[in-house]
Amino acid sequence: MQLKNEMTIYKTVLDLIDVGVHVIDENGRTILYNKKMIEIEGTDIEDVLDKNILDVFQFYQGEDSTLLKVLHTKEPILNVQQMYFNNKGQEIKTVNNTYPIFDQNTVVGAVEIVRDVTKLERMMKKNTQRETPSTHTFDNISERSFFPKKVIDTGKQTAKNSSTVLIIGESGTGKHILSECIHHEIYQAEKRLIIQNCASLPVSMIEQVLIDSMNLLENEKGGTLVIEDIYYLPPASQLHFLNMISTERTYKIICTLGKDPIDLIGSGKLNKTLYYHLSELTIFIPPLRERINTLPSIIKFFLKKYNERYHLNVKKISNDCLESFSDYDWPGNIKELEHVIKNSMKILDNEELLQFHHLPTNFRHRISHDHQLLIQKNPIKPFDEYIQEAEKYYIQKGLQYHQYNITKTAQALQMSRQNLQYRIRKYGIEKP
Repeated sequence: MQLKNEMTIYKTVLDLIDVGVHVIDENGRTILYNKKMIEIEGTDIEDVLDKNILDVFQFYQGEDSTLLKVLHTKEPILNVQQMYFNNKGQEIKTVNNTYPIFDQNTVVGAVEIVRDVTKLERMMKKNTQRETPSTHTFDNISERSFFPKKVIDTGKQTAKNSSTVLIIGESGTGKHILSECIHHEIYQAEKRLIIQNCASLPVSMIEQVLIDSMNLLENEKGGTLVIEDIYYLPPASQLHFLNMISTERTYKIICTLGKDPIDLIGSGKLNKTLYYHLSELTIFIPPLRERINTLPSIIKFFLKKYNERYHLNVKKISNDCLESFSDYDWPGNIKELEHVIKNSMKILDNEELLQFHHLPTNFRHRISHDHQLLIQKNPIKPFDEYIQEAEKYYIQKGLQYHQYNITKTAQALQMSRQNLQYRIRKYGIEKP
């Protein structure tokens, strides 16, 4: 009982401190991972705990995990900056103090004390708005199947009016890129594009940062404000924001969500009235796993991009490389694919063919042939994928039974009209 109480105390203390703590055992498996570390790395505890660190995180070519270095050298590494990617393809930037853990004279693990450099840099700036030039256009992505045709057509249509646009898609699907395309379609390079990520701002500052950004664009009589993950805005501030965007303005507002808005409304994180106002013009970007057939075109797009950047002449990828890409689930979507190709091309010289052995070691480990064979032998689909397919099928059957009458179908399914309309748009269900 005393040991159990002590462990509870230790865990509580670790979760209360304002630095990340990550501990691995002698085999490189995570055995301790505190709440702050989850916040810094943007992961879920079940994705990290009891997993080998290389199965979860991807490091730049030529760089290793400081935890694994300390495990190998048995020497501490202090005040070292590290940049790497989490399992969603998101870049993480930290400063670490890393120490070996000894049991008598034997190293039994390593502990890392982590500070979030990105957040520290933001907090040092009085004005937290981020401005960025628009580098993507509908013209330079359309021919590469970067987005489905319906997404591009809807994006072009939204550029023709002043209404607020809502873009919904998983992390890494290209919401940022689509926002740039819409901005460029309206303003070319003449006006400012500002992107604010509510998740990365202190809660107490989000509303003021958005107001400052809106005032700036209003004074300049044009431009685009992209607001990412608006559900981080406190409930009272969401109503205030709704009032602000309901008035006429001279600039474009684009909001993006990486989660199901109906779930966010149900959990109280997203105001229902605000969502209904935003959803008048909604664009859904499907995850990469649902359009694997577009991989060759998207790969060609990135090969061209990094050929120009690194002065290379890579013409294509090998068949076994493409096969591995096609079998992979791409949890980080297009952004993860870009990171894999980019890091692979960094090590090339005069090669014209990108081959399997050029891929980052950690990525190759994840899609090893043995793993792929295991997947191919297993006919069971992931639970979320099965549920989505079942939901789409059931909604289609309901619509067909009620001759596509929204009100009657919603009543039969015992959901609101807005919820049904959202899912019809989400799954691309159209009346025949």
